[in-house]
Amino acid sequence: WDGVQSDITERMQNQSEIASQRESLANIVWGTGVGTWEWHVTTGQTRFNARWAELIGYTLDELAPISIATWMQHAHPDDLAASGAALAQHFAGVTEAYEFESRMRHKLGHWIWVLDRGRVVSWSEDGKPLWMAGTHFDITARKQAQAALQEKAQELLRSNRELEQFSYSISHDLRQPLRMVSSYLQLLQKGFGDTLDAEKRQFFDFAIDGAKRMDAMMLGLLDYSRVGRKGEPPDWLDSRAVLDQALLFLRPLVAEAQAEIRIEGDWPRILASPDELLRLLQNLIANALKFRVAGRVPQISVTSTTVSGVGGQWQVCVADNGVGIAPDQIGRLFQVFARLQSRAAFEGTGIGLALCRKIAEHHGGSVRAESQGEGQGSQFTLCLPLAAEEPSGANA
Repeated sequence: WDGVQSDITERMQNQSEIASQRESLANIVWGTGVGTWEWHVTTGQTRFNARWAELIGYTLDELAPISIATWMQHAHPDDLAASGAALAQHFAGVTEAYEFESRMRHKLGHWIWVLDRGRVVSWSEDGKPLWMAGTHFDITARKQAQAALQEKAQELLRSNRELEQFSYSISHDLRQPLRMVSSYLQLLQKGFGDTLDAEKRQFFDFAIDGAKRMDAMMLGLLDYSRVGRKGEPPDWLDSRAVLDQALLFLRPLVAEAQAEIRIEGDWPRILASPDELLRLLQNLIANALKFRVAGRVPQISVTSTTVSGVGGQWQVCVADNGVGIAPDQIGRLFQVFARLQSRAAFEGTGIGLALCRKIAEHHGGSVRAESQGEGQGSQFTLCLPLAAEEPSGANA
């Protein structure tokens, strides 16, 4: 008897190690909840793991024999065309991998969302795809959370629109009867003439002044509700020209206060609503002129700086030597109708800074205030995003 004996210990050890690694990999895949698939593009042959079947409520035996048709039977018909388009892009080399979010019908009848990812792992000699391999991952919870967030966002948008419309209606429709009250009170006061004693005349003055103040508040609320709705569309503006226009409107107030205003920095072109940016700069400077200390010459600096690059910003700082703000009260400054100073000392509706904040936020920016305390002046900083201006004729 002739024979050959070979030592296959090493080969058996390698096979055992490979089997162990496969088992370990299978356990990892199972633990991550990922369904795996393989697909021979030419023959339609497929291989799925048990987790893939479990995602849609089945066992592999229940689905056997599994083919590409099995997947199509469980896929949502509305997703097939888009899935095919994504697959074609991958085959054409447009995308490095195939990735698509689609719906699949569960055994219980409902639809689940899966993230389908894969790529070609082997190609034929003539460059056509042969085998693809990929994964299915259940993203139903994520899609439901996204849908809930979108619904909440829509509800918030509807609520905001209703609130803005309500504010507009209140401030617009109530001004007419309020002006009538003020007018008839003045006519009554004039009609009574000298028959009114000093106390009754004072009562009339209080009532007329209150009606006029409420009308001013309604007008301010009307302006507030119009931000983002009634303003001019965004355009490229010379920010220094807008500042000069604001200072022109404020010239009487500057002269009255005998204020010294210093303009510094580089003033860029900015994409903004012309009337809203004008109103914003005008309000900030008017605020500095208004809240001045008696007997102290108002000194106001308006400084422009830019931070270029990704996430670039335009910053305008309006600093004054006025009455200042108690640091613990700064948080109230931008609330509608909030007042930190007595009405007897400073007139106003308490809506100017709230309007500034709303305009800034409508442009994707912000306004913040700083102060060392009462009597030590204030500093208001406007931050707006810098957009890249397209060259002239770029869209021609």
